[in-house]
Amino acid sequence: MSTITLAGDYTLALTHFAQYGLASLAEQHHPQGVTLGWTREAVPKAQLTVEGADAYTLAGYLHELAKQLCEPESWGQINNTYGTMNVSPFSPRVGEISSPLDWKRHQKIRQDMIDKLTQKKDYLSLCWISSLGEASYWFPEKNKKIPKEYQRLGASRWEMADRGGGREFVRYRLRRMCEEVVTWSTEKITNGIIGTEINDPIGGEKLLTATGFTTPRKTDVSLALLAMTGMSWFPVIHMANHLSITPGAWPSNDVAPENLVLPLSIENIKPAKLRTVLRSHTFADIVNYVCHEESETGVSDTREILKAHGSREQLKAHGMDAVVRFPVKTVKTASNAYRYIQEGKLVPL
Repeated sequence: MSTITLAGDYTLALTHFAQYGLASLAEQHHPQGVTLGWTREAVPKAQLTVEGADAYTLAGYLHELAKQLCEPESWGQINNTYGTMNVSPFSPRVGEISSPLDWKRHQKIRQDMIDKLTQKKDYLSLCWISSLGEASYWFPEKNKKIPKEYQRLGASRWEMADRGGGREFVRYRLRRMCEEVVTWSTEKITNGIIGTEINDPIGGEKLLTATGFTTPRKTDVSLALLAMTGMSWFPVIHMANHLSITPGAWPSNDVAPENLVLPLSIENIKPAKLRTVLRSHTFADIVNYVCHEESETGVSDTREILKAHGSREQLKAHGMDAVVRFPVKTVKTASNAYRYIQEGKLVPL
């Protein structure tokens, strides 16, 4: 039994999502032997306990994932042309798709790949694709509230890539990270996961390797790739006539959320239990209460609000000790806007 402590601490959404991603990789190879939790320190750190694998072994799993997504026929490498655009059909936010023929081809590529992944029992990729969301072809144009962006209402709120210059998530962020990490040694990946090194050769001047999971800074590429993998725990719930819902985002009816809320457990719990919490109605209520009360009267009254609604007891029964509220900042440029998650604040239950 090995315990791995990840880089960063509870104040970084990057660390939370990387913990989810590492747990997903570990589960594929050790389905009954994975738990996750946080250290009992003044500044808790994320941990993963795995039976039969150490940090070096888990780093090897991430290298294998990067290699898999670099294969020409993988969902991470496929492009399609829509008018003058050549983009990944698995990126949830791309330029406008206007031709009915383009929409049909777009859906066929996606469905064929989903069928292929289902046959291979690649459940991580299937969950990942679902959690990224997709271009909202079903959203009636006559009902759209954001005229130029109604096709993006099916995207995950946690897909926060800078789309300036026609860039999109899979082709310009995920693919580039996989192509970088696949060239690394297992030792180098391990050091990035546990925080003894920060290797960021792709960040550029804007320092956007974290792709929104933290404020712009040098970020280890392997840790960022794990965080992207962790998005697979947040399935997007599509709505016929409204913005799709992303777990943890507040408000849920805004394409640019003001906050992210995540649970925190000191006790080691199974990944399945934490996924259940993230996707539950109880947690959605808590996200709403915490963020609404913070915006109105401050965190000091939140505990009583949660207790009054019974949500506090339900969440603690599932092993949660607190939640962390992360403000989300939207940066607007001359041609684009992108988001990043700021440092979180602990809200005890």
